[in-house]
Amino acid sequence: MNSPDIRPRLAPPAGRGRPLRSVPPHATPGQVTELRAEAQIAALHVRDWPAYGTGDWLRLAPTDPRCYAAVLEAAELWRRMDADPDLPPAEWCAAVFGDARRLAAQIAAATNRIRTVKEIRDARAQPRPPHVLKATPGWPPIQVPGQPGRYLVHGQETAQ
Repeated sequence: MNSPDIRPRLAPPAGRGRPLRSVPPHATPGQVTELRAEAQIAALHVRDWPAYGTGDWLRLAPTDPRCYAAVLEAAELWRRMDADPDLPPAEWCAAVFGDARRLAAQIAAATNRIRTVKEIRDARAQPRPPHVLKATPGWPPIQVPGQPGRYLVHGQETAQ
């Protein structure tokens, strides 16, 4: 599990949270959402939970309150990131996803180089020049198709 010092926490440890009974008069919708998330996590009475999407989180039972706490925390952190005027979404995405966009562009370029089914069918429909048989040194003789008893041997053609 992750240490509480590694990521921001939303709720104080269990037992110290208080239910959200009223909304402060001049609170913004974002502040109300934050208070609601903290109240819900405090009501779960959990002290620590793994970060959303980690292996530890995936191993939790769906009914484990720590699972819900991690989901609430992730949603609130996403909302805060979206509302932070100092961190534009483009810069945040570049910082978080980094090479993912470059990799996606490489995959898209490679996909564009793959021939379509129609291109493959059209290529197969075109007549091809006949293959010229050529014997290779060190390999056994090649039987000439349609001519029983004729073989190509490297350097000469023999008939049997």
